[in-house]
Amino acid sequence: MNRILGDVRFALRQLRKTPGFTLTVVATLALGIGALVTVATWTNAVLLNPWPAVRAAQQVRFVGATVLGSNGYSLNYAQYRFVHEQGRSFSGSAAFALGTMNLSSEGSPAEAISTGVVSANYFDMLGVMPQLGRFFDAAASDRAFGQHDEIVLSDGLWRDRFHADASIVGRTVRVNQRVFTVIGVAPARFDGIFGGMAEAAWVPLAALRSLSADAPADPLAHYGLQVALRLRPGVTDNTAAAELHTLARNYTTQVEHTGQHGWDLNLNDAAHFQRGLFGLVGEQLPVLAGASLLLMVLVCINIASLLGQHAARRRREVAIRTALGAPAARIAAQVLVETGLLAIAGAAAGWLASLGLSRALYALLPSFGMPLSFNLRTDWRIVLLVSAVAALVTLICGLFPVRQALRASQRDTLHAGSLAVVGGAGSRGGRQILLGVQMGLCFVVVVCCGLMTRTALNIVARPTGFDSSHCLTAQMALARSGLDQTRGLAFQSALIERLAHAPGVAGVTLTSHLPMGDEGSGNTQDFSVSGYAPAKGEDMEVVTDFEGPDFFRTMRIGLRAGREFTRTDTMDAPAVAMVNRTMAERYWPHGDAIGHSVVVLGKPRQIVGIAGDFMYRNPADTDATPLLYLPLTQNYQSYITVAMRSQTTPGALTPQLRAAVAELAPGMPIESVRTLQEVNGELYQMARIPAELLLAYALSSIVVAMLGLYAVAAYAVVERYREFALRMALGSTRSGIFLLVLRANATVAWIGIVTGALGAFGAVRLLRSMLFGVTVYDVPSYVAAAAVLLLTVAIAGLGPARRAATIEPMQALRTE
Repeated sequence: MNRILGDVRFALRQLRKTPGFTLTVVATLALGIGALVTVATWTNAVLLNPWPAVRAAQQVRFVGATVLGSNGYSLNYAQYRFVHEQGRSFSGSAAFALGTMNLSSEGSPAEAISTGVVSANYFDMLGVMPQLGRFFDAAASDRAFGQHDEIVLSDGLWRDRFHADASIVGRTVRVNQRVFTVIGVAPARFDGIFGGMAEAAWVPLAALRSLSADAPADPLAHYGLQVALRLRPGVTDNTAAAELHTLARNYTTQVEHTGQHGWDLNLNDAAHFQRGLFGLVGEQLPVLAGASLLLMVLVCINIASLLGQHAARRRREVAIRTALGAPAARIAAQVLVETGLLAIAGAAAGWLASLGLSRALYALLPSFGMPLSFNLRTDWRIVLLVSAVAALVTLICGLFPVRQALRASQRDTLHAGSLAVVGGAGSRGGRQILLGVQMGLCFVVVVCCGLMTRTALNIVARPTGFDSSHCLTAQMALARSGLDQTRGLAFQSALIERLAHAPGVAGVTLTSHLPMGDEGSGNTQDFSVSGYAPAKGEDMEVVTDFEGPDFFRTMRIGLRAGREFTRTDTMDAPAVAMVNRTMAERYWPHGDAIGHSVVVLGKPRQIVGIAGDFMYRNPADTDATPLLYLPLTQNYQSYITVAMRSQTTPGALTPQLRAAVAELAPGMPIESVRTLQEVNGELYQMARIPAELLLAYALSSIVVAMLGLYAVAAYAVVERYREFALRMALGSTRSGIFLLVLRANATVAWIGIVTGALGAFGAVRLLRSMLFGVTVYDVPSYVAAAAVLLLTVAIAGLGPARRAATIEPMQALRTE
């Protein structure tokens, strides 16, 4: 033990003597380890341990439906119960959904909060225990509507709104103006399992009818649900997935008696859950893990190179100690201890940096107007990873300087100062190849970053088909504020009338879904068209939106034919509909859609207009979707979005909107007041995230490569100090010495470009499914990466080249 402590003290003294070297190594290690630990932290947050309060969270999986060839659709309650009762690969399942509800309590105004609507066995299946009170009775019927108007509060809501009052259990609050009893408080580290979207409270499915003034007799009949299940011990994902496919076929034949082929059930783990943000993060993890490993390899090569140069400077010291009898094992142990201290310092700095980096990623994620909740706490897996990386760096990077120090001949080393005039060409060649490999790894990351950046630019540059500028949007839930259909229709009509004549308003409308908005998108309805015979297995379902008067004019979506909805399209008027260009061309290929009828929601509706195609939701989707539009004035919707086009700035309309709502429906909360550009920006952000993350890794790789190249070039100048002096004494010019050093760096750059290009051809294949409008062999991306590499090499070499060119020949030759 005394010997180890002595080695540690000796290593600390050596490191204090070279603060520049020590800081460079620690900072380089911190970059690599910080990036690797950040990816590990997010992997833990969305896959390994996403919900610390959930029992055996690794066993939880999610079920999604395939509809019309697209994945990620919800299930209805009958489908959930069929899976729950017939499944054998899992020990339990629960249904849940995420909504927004108005919560009010004595002395406090109504507040819109994100709320989980869950089956009675939700908490029981997850194995979550309350910190106060109890949870819902797991055996209660989900269809006992009105008998279980109970609410469970999250820890955050309990502390923020109710000041952590322990007597809250048993008290009543008002949810959507109905009385609910608080029965419990969830544990502090549980915010629900909806893909990182934090839930403030939970109510049972049996309370659905109490939550809406216009709820149907059976609100579960068509209510979209997510389904979570817990795998039995020993059951693999493949086995459970195969059983779900079988259950889907059995359901369509035994329950719906259709045998349709377009509907299926899929199994997903937490990192691929297609609600919330877990799926978005999970999609990036393989690419980020690869970039992190490349960066870590780059860091290790750099550290080994730096340590080798550090050992070379101490060759005479090692030779003297060896000549005086110091055993080789003792010297090797001291070098490894010094390397270990650097690795530990770098690992600690990287871990601390990862804490900030992990939370900084929140800024990249779209929140869709809701609070986020990811488990970014460090657990034993992260600590183990940091420790393992530090040990590995010690072994890998420490072996080279140990070998270099012990191989040196005492005689040659002690006489090297007087004999060495020209540095070893073999040594320089090896260093150039090593640096070239570093630059090649950097080239791979920069190429990937270029491809994702080009993808993001292509997506953003696509025409949207509508105008998002000068447009203010907001959402309102009429049923949650106690308005039934009659009062709701009157409110919508009065709101449009008032806002249309407000100063500064260029247009106003209502809609169930904003262009490129997340809320209300993708809802499908069964339909039929007279004279159209569906192909075998063709599903007659179409995405259906509900629009207010002047929607297309306000959104500036062009009409191809006919007219759009007006205020005269009331309940008493003939039922009408509109279609987009894609739907018109598919079902009326001869251009005669206007005047024909489509049967939807149980009645025929005459088509009065054809709208142009626009970017519906996914900005990277180039296949236009058939869309059917129905007028809000004939098809009442209690959850609406108002869109107002301003003659000046969107923010100028906010006071008028709030004043109008306060007068027409006092106490109704206005939710998500944002510009249409902000709404669209959340979906664009999803396309930008891969490019932004890879840009961070590319910059880190460039910095690491530049540090390593500068250090090696600077050391090479010191090593060849007398050679350069002799060259100048024999007639070489300072500019010639300057170019000589830069040419050596240029060789490194070309080695890096060649090796990097070869590596990139394989690496970019991993990005194929994420690219848009660009191929994996995109020439501009490779050219840009080569230019970045050459610029990096040039910048890193300028300082050492300038230093070599300023050598005074006579002074240098007299040295020794």
